[in-house]
Formats: sequence, structure tokens, C-alpha cells
Amino acid sequence: MALPSQMEQSGSSGRGHVYARQNKGGKPLMIALGILVVAGAAAGVWALKGTRAAGPASSQAGEKSVAPATGGATPGVKAPAKQPTVPPVSLAPKGPAVKEPEKPVTLQQGTASADKPETAGPLTKAVERSGAPASTPGAGGPGPDPRTQADNPKPAPVDLSRPDGKPVTPGPGEASPSVVGNPLAASGSTMEVRSTIEAGDKKLAGGDLVQARVLYSRALADRNAAREDQERLRGKLAQINQDLLFSPKIVAGDPLVETYTVVGGDSLVKIARKRDLVVDWRLIQRVNAMSSPNVLREGQKLKLVRGPFHAVVHKGDYRLDVYTGAPDDPANWVYIRSFRVGLGANDKTPVGEFTVKPKSKLVNPPWTNPQTGERFGADDPKNPIGEHWIGIEGLGDSKQYTGFGLHGTIEPDSIGQQKSMGCVRLGTDDIALLYELLKEGVSIVKIEA
Repeated sequence: MALPSQMEQSGSSGRGHVYARQNKGGKPLMIALGILVVAGAAAGVWALKGTRAAGPASSQAGEKSVAPATGGATPGVKAPAKQPTVPPVSLAPKGPAVKEPEKPVTLQQGTASADKPETAGPLTKAVERSGAPASTPGAGGPGPDPRTQADNPKPAPVDLSRPDGKPVTPGPGEASPSVVGNPLAASGSTMEVRSTIEAGDKKLAGGDLVQARVLYSRALADRNAAREDQERLRGKLAQINQDLLFSPKIVAGDPLVETYTVVGGDSLVKIARKRDLVVDWRLIQRVNAMSSPNVLREGQKLKLVRGPFHAVVHKGDYRLDVYTGAPDDPANWVYIRSFRVGLGANDKTPVGEFTVKPKSKLVNPPWTNPQTGERFGADDPKNPIGEHWIGIEGLGDSKQYTGFGLHGTIEPDSIGQQKSMGCVRLGTDDIALLYELLKEGVSIVKIEA
């Protein structure tokens, strides 16, 4: 039986023998495992570096993806598949195929960076101005928003007084009144009236005199128009109508005029009847700047003004306004121009609605003073009636007023005053034009307080 000390030593030496034997055969194995661990760690580090070098995929359209450069294939690592190329994004709407131009056009949308806010490019600015998406012309989609487009250019007026009939180019002093860029002056007109005036200004600036006349007349007739705006509108309209009506020029689309070609046997009187003009034949001579009504030639082009025209007298302002339109539709009358007038002494000019009395229009008429019985011959320089007389008769409640009319005067200073026996007086040139505009049995004459 072994002593405890002997048993301990033998056990210890026995364990050492076992460990020594195990270590002798296990060292190569441990070295191999260590090499594998180190190799695996190196492979992981290399893969991580390659991923960081490639970077995250870009989310911005049109940005190129750059692959990391490598010195060659890595043993045991499968090469990634080649990514497909992303087609460029088209800003044009889908539609029929369109032939591309030789040089492609680039629509610049804008630029942005991390430290710089986005700046609007041409396309962005177009959208901001119009308030609606911009369209690409010719791409099969909807056209540009008409609200953002300039008005189509109007054809130049044709001057029939010129032998060649060519369009007229306005001279330096003949241009339409400038309204572009000049905001409306402060006034008491409502926003609706001011919007209508601004729309008329835009049409006038674009050369559309016909539509400018309609819009200005609408604003003028509005009861919410301030007096100062009304005065400006009458001035603009008078200048427009000087071109549209009282000159040989013809503007396409003007419903108040037409072109006529003279044929054999024509005269101005016959032409007016043939074309059912609701004006005096003398107006044809005036607007065509004819030196004589008898200088017609076959094939000659004439400008005709159709009518009818009406008159509204404003006693408080000593003003007569001329309009055109259907006699029974005064709400849609279009303003033409104004004349200064004289009125009856002691407010004797009656207020009411009248029409031009049939067979009452006279040129160079004789006259008898109804109060004194004194007679004045047609050519008498003292004849107070002047060269033209337009008799009027009352309508409705105004039938009680008889013997009144519109006429000229040999006292030009009486215009703007109350000096007549109740009739409406006009200057010599003004009554001559009014005589040509008003038609017997058709034209309305309103006299307002």
C-alpha cells in the first residue's frame, strides 16, 4: 500500500505525462486553426472596405453609380453581377413619337446642394408665373396655358384711301395711347370696374382696338364707375373710334364697318340704300376722306359704317354722348364720342326720351322765331340755327314736348351755357358729324338732368 505522499507524486507525474502527450500531438492543430481565424478576419475587413468604397446607391435621378476599383479577382469571393443602366427621366408628357432635333434641348429644372437651397431654373419659373404646369410644345400633350400667352398679333389696318391698299404703319404721333406698365390711378370705382378697365388696357396694348372698345364701354356704363375713371374712358374711346370709325382704315373683326366695291351706276346715296346703312350717305364721304361725293370709280374700295347711332344729353355736364347699338337695347350700347352742348335758358330743355323725327333733318334750313315771328333765310348769316337741324319727337311720357331739336349755332360762346329757347346747340363741326350719324325714325335721343 502506497503512502499518501507516493500516491500524490505518482498522480502528478501521471497527469503531466498525459498533458505532455496531448500537447505533443495538438500543437499543429492549434496553429492551423489560428491561421484560419486570421484569414477569415482579413477577408471580412477587405469585404467591409470594398462596400464602403462603393458607397450607398444614389436616389437622385440621373446620378451615375461608380463601382470600386479592384486590382483583380479575390480568390473564393464571387464577383457581383453587373447592374443594369437606368434610362434618363423625360420631362415631356407621353404622346406620339416626335422627331428629335439635331441638338437636344435641355430643360433645366434647378440645382441644389447640401449647403445651398434649390434655385429655380427656367421651367420652374414658368410654372410659378402661370400657376399651372408648363407643357412641352410638340410632345403630344396639352398646349401652353392660354392665360400666360401673349395675345395673338392683330392684322394691321388697311387704309382704303391709299391706291395700293397696303396696311398702315402708325407714325410717331399716331400710336395708341400708352397704358402698359401704368397702374390705374386711385379712384372711387369698384374693383370689378377697375378690373374691366385693366382688361381693356391689355387689349389696347395688344392692338385689339375692337375688344378694348367693348370693355371700356362696359366699364363706362357701370354705375359703380367713378367720375374720374369715366372721363379717362371717354378720352380713350374717342381716340380708338377716330381710327376704327372716322378714318379710311379698316380693322379686321370690327362689326360696325364693312368694305364695299364700287360698281357701275353707283352713287353714295345708292350705296347707302343698297347696303341698308342706318346713317346718312355723307358719312361715307367723310370716313373715306373723299374730296367730292362724285369722284367714284368702278372697282374702288370704300369703307362703310353701318350704324345705328344714338345720343344721350347730360344737362348737368353740358355734354352729349354718342353711342351705337340696337335702339331697344341701351344696356349694350357702345360708346363712340362726346360733344359739348348749349341748353335752353332758364332750364327750358326738357328731360325725357325722344327719337329723331321722320323727315325732320335739314341742311341749311330757314327758320322763323316762334316768339317774335321774325324770319331768317337759309343763307342768312344771322340765322341762329346754323347749318343743320335735327328735329326730335317725344316717346311715352315725353310726347308732350314738341318743336325741340338739335342744331348748330352762330354763337359758339353759348356752348356750355343756357341761352337757347330749349333746343340743344352744338358747334358747327360737331352738329355736322352728328347729322351724319343719327337716322330719322331709328336713332334715340335721351335728355337727362
